[in-house]
Formats: sequence, structure tokens, C-alpha cells
Amino acid sequence: MVVRGVRVAPGPWILYGMGAGLVGLVGLGAAYRGMAIGVVSVVSTIAATGPVIPLVIGLILGERPTVLQFGGMAMALGGIGLLAFDRRPVDGGRRLVPGVGLALLAALAFGLFLVAIRYASRPDALYGVLATRTGSVAALVVLGILFRSRIKVSSPDVPALFAVGLLDVGADVFFAFATTIGLLSIVSILSSLYPVATVLLARVVLQERMARLQQAGVVLALAGVGLISL
Repeated sequence: MVVRGVRVAPGPWILYGMGAGLVGLVGLGAAYRGMAIGVVSVVSTIAATGPVIPLVIGLILGERPTVLQFGGMAMALGGIGLLAFDRRPVDGGRRLVPGVGLALLAALAFGLFLVAIRYASRPDALYGVLATRTGSVAALVVLGILFRSRIKVSSPDVPALFAVGLLDVGADVFFAFATTIGLLSIVSILSSLYPVATVLLARVVLQERMARLQQAGVVLALAGVGLISL
């Protein structure tokens, strides 16, 4: 932002950005807690439905994707569901596990985050992301002080943490720019395809094998992307 030298007048976009940072923080906290006490596949599946909210809002605001794009969005969401599905039984053979409520909260928060960051980015995408990060970091600092949190980071972990932060902020920047030139409904669905990259990287880097349902999910999701791009 300093290098670009672009100045933007203060306005409602600041509140949208800080609000996006706060709800995004709530979503992450709910998702992580839900996965800690429940089944990861179930929680992640529910949390990945967050883009349904901006999809509905986009339609209400008058966005009209084509029939093929509607089909592509349905295929992409179906692929996400297959990627997160796990046939392995949970402890005790239970299928209904704790964490579902937190997963629903995470989905709601992620959906609201996608909508808020879109409006925060209207004057300038980078300023929108700055406002978003200001909201989330400020909230974390306050919570850290209130709960007297002590975080110890070892030197070998610093590069990985730096990479995570860089990729996370970079993803927000790309999404913010995308919402300024594309339909919110389509951009939100495409942004929810991160499980595809996660599964593929796990196969290549960690040598994890994908189940047939996950393989079908990758194909279905990528086919949906192709239709959305038409």
C-alpha cells in the first residue's frame, strides 16, 4: 500500500472491513474448536457451505449467473462435499458427533465474512484487506490481554508461520480484487474450492491416498469450475 501510494477517503468500508475481520475470527475459532471436539470431516463439510450465504445475497442483489454457471456452482459444492466426506466410523460407532453447532456457526461466520470483505473492498481491495486485518488483529490482542495468553514459538516454526500468514493475507487480497470485477455469487463459490488444493497437495507432498469419493470430488469440483468460467 505504501509503494502504490493510493489514498482512499474514510467511509463505511472501514466498518465493513473490521466487521469482516471479527466474523472471520469467530468462524476460524468455531471451526477449529468444532474439529477438536468432533469429527473433522463432518465439521469441515458444514463449514465449507459458508459461500451459500453470499450466493443468496448476490441473487437478492440482482446477480444473474447463466444456467451453465448455476450448474457449475452446484457441481463445485457437490465436489466440496465429497472431498470432506469420510466413511470411517467415529469412536463408539456414532455418526452424530459433537461440534455440529460450532460448524454451523463457522459456516455462518465465513459466509458473512465473504460478503463483508466484498463491500470493504469497493473503494480499494488492499485497503479493504487492511481494515479486515486491523479488526481481527485488534480483537486477538484484546483477547490475549484479557485471558493473559502466553504463546511460545520456537525458531524452527517461524518460517512456517510466516508462510501461513503470507498465504492467508494473499488469499484475502485475491478474493478482494475478484469481488470488484466478478459476481459475488460466483467468486464466493470458487473461493470455497480450497479443499481441492488441500487434497491434491496432501497426495503429492504427504503421499496420502485419496478415497474414491475424494477423487470423484476433485473431478466434480474442477468440472464445476470449468462451467462457471464459461
